[in-house]
Amino acid sequence: MIPLPLQNGVTPEVESGLTAIAVIIAYFAVVVGIGVYYYKRSRSSTSDFWIAGGQIKTYVQVFTFYAVLASAGSFFGIGGFAYSFGASFAMLLTVAVAAGGLFTMIFLAGPIRRAGVYTVPAYLQMRYQSKRVRLVGAIIFAVAAWAYTIPQLTAGGITMGFVLPQLGYQLGVAVAAVGFALYVALGGMWAVTWTDFIQGIMMVALSLIPLPVILLEFGGVGGTLSAAIASNPGFAGSTESGVTHLGISLVWILGVLSLPQFGQRILSSESDKAARRGFMWMVPLYILTFGLSSFIVAGGAMAVEPNLANPDFFYYLVLDEFFGPLVQGLGAAALLAAIMSTTDALLIALSASLSHDIPETMGWGLSNRQELLVGQAVIWGGALTTALVALDPPGLIATMTTLVTGGLASGLFPAIAVGTWWKRANEWGAISAMIVGFIVYGVLLFGDFMGPLFAEALVAVPVGLLVFFGVSLATRRPTGDELIGFQTFHSDSISPESGVTGDD
Repeated sequence: MIPLPLQNGVTPEVESGLTAIAVIIAYFAVVVGIGVYYYKRSRSSTSDFWIAGGQIKTYVQVFTFYAVLASAGSFFGIGGFAYSFGASFAMLLTVAVAAGGLFTMIFLAGPIRRAGVYTVPAYLQMRYQSKRVRLVGAIIFAVAAWAYTIPQLTAGGITMGFVLPQLGYQLGVAVAAVGFALYVALGGMWAVTWTDFIQGIMMVALSLIPLPVILLEFGGVGGTLSAAIASNPGFAGSTESGVTHLGISLVWILGVLSLPQFGQRILSSESDKAARRGFMWMVPLYILTFGLSSFIVAGGAMAVEPNLANPDFFYYLVLDEFFGPLVQGLGAAALLAAIMSTTDALLIALSASLSHDIPETMGWGLSNRQELLVGQAVIWGGALTTALVALDPPGLIATMTTLVTGGLASGLFPAIAVGTWWKRANEWGAISAMIVGFIVYGVLLFGDFMGPLFAEALVAVPVGLLVFFGVSLATRRPTGDELIGFQTFHSDSISPESGVTGDD
């Protein structure tokens, strides 16, 4: 991985933060209150805790899908990429992420929801009728969910430090981690769903608020871009290589299909139709908001200050330059919403993998009560351990999220996305592809063997696919019994978990 050196420059801060602080405190009170409200309901069954009983309607899913996809990697990262690498590069990322959401709608949302399970690793077990596939998938999901949480808490620390400079970044990370874990552990997926619904609406509204002010200040779209280009002549284009463009496109188009936070969200839909329609309306909303953020909001930031210490501060710079404490507080709340809406879904996915999938595949026989207790412990452990890493973040937020997503695309895309539609795929092909793809990606990434940024997936994804096809074809065909899961999720819905069987 090529490190991304940050500039030595300006760090925006709120000059008088009492109003902004009050907004943030009120926001935390609301989300924790939602967790308390759903405490009893989330304990009524494991289905309620993990997937909100599979009862979430389309209009809610539109904004919850948006909130999960528009994480810190989007709200901070896309504009940060525009500021650092050029608006065209950021727009490419926006379209690639949206394309991943579109492909998820077309190819996976229906089958996953129709499977009637609680988790994506359980969906893999149903597809391949194999506990071994589920175990490997659960381990990869847990690693990815844990790693993906790090940039979210990094963004949380930045936000808390902006609103309350005397708190500082590191204490801000700790406060964010405790606050996020608290309401997730209290209310499970019910709390996560309704906080994400509120946060999705907030994020759409507050991503658009700076636009009229910036356009009036600089004389429209042309004036804004001209001012940004005057500060940085390369702003409207891209400073990255063609290989990096291919790499980031491949990562996000394929990686979204394997994101752990999306699988849990799909399974919470009241039907496969609700899941598909949620994605259908979310995708254009995502392109609109973050396309405008790439060129207008980041352009306004570049025009005002071309020497930010960290490109991820671009939105705070705009708030600091053009708005008072109230809007600054609301903007910070929107950014916390972006962080929380993904972090909570990640913590649920991490918890489900470690307290539901792995115990079931190992035959430990946890009761519902024991499973929920372990799940809550995992939520707290995941939040606190990722906070420790986020105290000294390893890079730009969008870089971190993209690198984790690349690992998911390399390890899980063949088994989940291709295996959903290729009947000849079998257990050994899926296991081999997951292990080889994930390991090859990790070796290339941590061994720093690739030159251009995000190029690892260009090697690891094809390797994973070749292994998937090769091993599946070289080993025996799936039997009729092993195709039960394949036939089930391509037809009618079934009751949760009823179709999950596997090898001993």
